[in-house]
Amino acid sequence: MAETISGDPAEHLLRVALAHPECVGGALLNPTAGQRRIRLDMNVEMPLHMKADGMSASGVRTCEPVEVEIPDRYPWRSPRFSLREDFPRNFPHLMPFSERPRPCLVDGDQDEYFLQFGLVEYGVFHLVGQLAAWLRKAAIGNLIDPQQGWEPMLRRDLRHVVECDADQARAVVNKQGGWVAWRAHFIRCGAENGTLSVGAEAWVSSKGERTPLMRKQGDQSFTYRRISDDAASGNTVIGIIWPDKRPDGRPFISESYMPETIRTLGDLQARATELGCGRGLATFLSNLERCFAGMVCPVPVPVAVVLCVRRPVRLIGALSDIELLPYVFEIRANEKRTSLFVEGECEPVGPAMHFQSLTQSLLRTLSGTLERPSIALLGCGSVGSKLASHAARAGQTVAALSDQASLRPHNMARHALGPDHVATNKAEALAHELAGFGLSPAVYRGDLVTGLGSERDRIIPKGTGAAVNSTASLAVREALVASADARLKTRLVEAALFGRGRGAFLLMDGKAHNPTHSDLIAELYATLDDHRAVQLLFDPAEGLSAIQIGQGCGSLTMPMEDARLSAMTAGLSLELDAALSESSADGLIVIGVGDQRGASTHWSRWAVPSFEAVQIAGSDGWELRISQRVADRIRAEAVAFGSVETGGVMIGLTSARLKTVTVVDLLDAPVDSKRSGSLFVLGTSGLQAAIEARHLASGQTLFDVGTWHSHLADAGPSPTDWQTAADLAVERAPPSVLLIATPKRFFALMSQEKAG
Repeated sequence: MAETISGDPAEHLLRVALAHPECVGGALLNPTAGQRRIRLDMNVEMPLHMKADGMSASGVRTCEPVEVEIPDRYPWRSPRFSLREDFPRNFPHLMPFSERPRPCLVDGDQDEYFLQFGLVEYGVFHLVGQLAAWLRKAAIGNLIDPQQGWEPMLRRDLRHVVECDADQARAVVNKQGGWVAWRAHFIRCGAENGTLSVGAEAWVSSKGERTPLMRKQGDQSFTYRRISDDAASGNTVIGIIWPDKRPDGRPFISESYMPETIRTLGDLQARATELGCGRGLATFLSNLERCFAGMVCPVPVPVAVVLCVRRPVRLIGALSDIELLPYVFEIRANEKRTSLFVEGECEPVGPAMHFQSLTQSLLRTLSGTLERPSIALLGCGSVGSKLASHAARAGQTVAALSDQASLRPHNMARHALGPDHVATNKAEALAHELAGFGLSPAVYRGDLVTGLGSERDRIIPKGTGAAVNSTASLAVREALVASADARLKTRLVEAALFGRGRGAFLLMDGKAHNPTHSDLIAELYATLDDHRAVQLLFDPAEGLSAIQIGQGCGSLTMPMEDARLSAMTAGLSLELDAALSESSADGLIVIGVGDQRGASTHWSRWAVPSFEAVQIAGSDGWELRISQRVADRIRAEAVAFGSVETGGVMIGLTSARLKTVTVVDLLDAPVDSKRSGSLFVLGTSGLQAAIEARHLASGQTLFDVGTWHSHLADAGPSPTDWQTAADLAVERAPPSVLLIATPKRFFALMSQEKAG
């Protein structure tokens, strides 16, 4: 089929079109206004009884002449198809307001469809195929498939826009019929003496706030302010109008597809009557007149109306059977007027496109996400601000923001906010940005470490689904863990980057906050076995470094490009969404590691069961927290040495602020250890070297925190055990714990002198 376009493009297009089996003839036409044109004679397949009549019941002929206009930029733009002037217009998929009916042949932009084919000939051939399919469906009345849903009236490329929440508009519709007025804002482009039909266009938007059409002293329902030589803005209203019920009490359902031919107020009133909305529209207009009684406002103020039409089936892509038909007209309250509508029924009315207002539902639809639990963000720096932005754009509620710091110039290298917010508080600035998404998060500007102890409900409001700590602060982590009592139902999450943005981790605590974030970070240090991740997390050369940000000051941060940080935080956002969508009671560790040279990131995740908690006898309220892995290993070794006591060294972390010793690993007993039925003596051969090696392997994060040994019976600590605990306190840096594993339970003890 391929041939080179040379000479007359109209001749070329005609030759290609005639290759289609449904194109049975055609001819070159005389140019119109310099535009080359051709005619295609399209065979239309239809049932035999219709074919015998030469025309279908819907008014489509067995052979339809179609005019094709070749645009100036062809083949960079697609040819335009139009039907005969007397072709029926009561079909869906017809472009509004064209002198000759123009079928809409593809979903989306026809030029894009045409240009996707490498060869122009293929593009033309496929468009002719789409035309044949359109005519065939029109002939048998199959342009709307009830199983698929009602095809909304085509409103693409109209000049005016009405922006509102479709679900909110549908929600006011009842069986009785009526109308409501919503406060709205408009932007009007064009000269003041222009009209909507010539030289002016309007965008009217509303958040769905009802307003009575009653003018009061100082009322600002209708305003007008010129913002440039050819543009104005102000306040106005949108009338939401829905059909009355039928005389027999049944809902008024409009089953016929009507062409969009509304051009005047008279046309609109007639169409509203056809759709059962005549009384509602008339009442709205009369109230509008009464609202302006005695008021002079000679400038044009756009007003929108939305007819809410019931269809026999739900709309395509919606759960409702109510179609919104928006229109815009203008009122001019001249001094000596007899009506707001100077031209009466001939007053210009413009059909408008409907744009869904910015709602969380819209954002979720476009993001392809389900409704997510609300989040509170602790820390509004580079990571926190981008997590908040991702959440807001996915239609997720951000319930609270906390940060005591202000934005500084150096933050602009990676922060989600722009330079206009420099010198303002990070949380307040981010809340201001999120307000544009319809969010109103609570803001906490105080110190998080002290605030979590005394003002937790301000930082994490009740009912919040998840609290995300993005501060990369050990103090905030521990303060958050300390604040997590049984009353706090919110799931706690920590998100951070490391290795100059080449690595990231996410921690989510378990149900009832066990394991805690302190447990999980210790578990991460103990179990991470990815060489690249270990290098990035523990190598000092890859970690935090002081960056000079001004004369005499520095900030502990990581140098990295915004693109790298954004890529990692985007991955963290996806992992957070996945974690919150699961109902597991376990804790979760997620780690992402970027390629050394490429832009891809490998993400790993593993569940962490709850830790076993043992109160430490002899201490001032300290607690031993044991990883389930370690607890299982201790029990297994005690069973393996069933006739003698055994033991070893415990490895983990200690927090004096939380009064916890966390155990996440064990070292085997040295070879010179002694085991008997009544005593275990830990040897010393190679022990110090093994402890030092484990400490270094963990990036110097894990320490020797005590020893453990088994008892053959379920007996608690003996005098010998207490003496051993005292000896441990002398030999090791405090606190040093002695754990006793009996067949049924654990006991823990600490020297009185070293506790606390």
